[in-house]
Amino acid sequence: MAGRYGASAEAEPARNPTMSSTPRWSPGDQVTWTYYTPQHPTRTVRPGTVVLDDDRGVVVWIAPGTEVLLPVLESGAALRRAGDEGMFTARRVQSKQLWTGNGILMIGLPDKPYSIWLFYKDDGSLGCYYVNLETPYERTSEGVRTRDLVLDLVVLPRRDWHYKDEDELEGAERTGYFSPEEVAGIREAGREAEQHIAEWTYPFAAGFEYFFPDPNWEIPRLPEHYSWELDLTRR
Repeated sequence: MAGRYGASAEAEPARNPTMSSTPRWSPGDQVTWTYYTPQHPTRTVRPGTVVLDDDRGVVVWIAPGTEVLLPVLESGAALRRAGDEGMFTARRVQSKQLWTGNGILMIGLPDKPYSIWLFYKDDGSLGCYYVNLETPYERTSEGVRTRDLVLDLVVLPRRDWHYKDEDELEGAERTGYFSPEEVAGIREAGREAEQHIAEWTYPFAAGFEYFFPDPNWEIPRLPEHYSWELDLTRR
């Protein structure tokens, strides 16, 4: 199944996505998973293929080799190269890159301040779960839209877990990227994620660790209306 962008939700053009009344997508539909940042015009955009879309949330596969948009430093280096504070204050530019690795399964949960991702090893087995703290996702005519909250949790298959990027969250607060009140809310979102891990409920106990993408799915492309300043796909 080749899939199409917003194939089940074509009422609004991709240039002007709406935040409500977006019908469900079907397996094989192509969507984007977008992270916006109020302080910067750049964004992260990952085209993906819908695996599942129901009351429990939306599941999207990001295939290896997918062209994605990522904010980077003017030099083309990753934002982290600017340090825990500089990554939030340095000028950002929009880049186009290739998604490397073995692909990821991204699972958005309605009204939850995080999504849950699955990373896979070379042999197809589960490498780890990744709980990405973010604002509750919005459905648009093009896909999923949310804001990344910097702090994350890494969960191993045996259920051991640890926080990731706490130093970056501290840098975000020092620079005013997040207010103290926002940081307190992010910490609370982390505690909610901790409880979810402890309960080990969907999507942890849903068999996604055995997921394998449909070999007939084509790799999605970025919608034509996007632009970038740096093309790093040949790097």
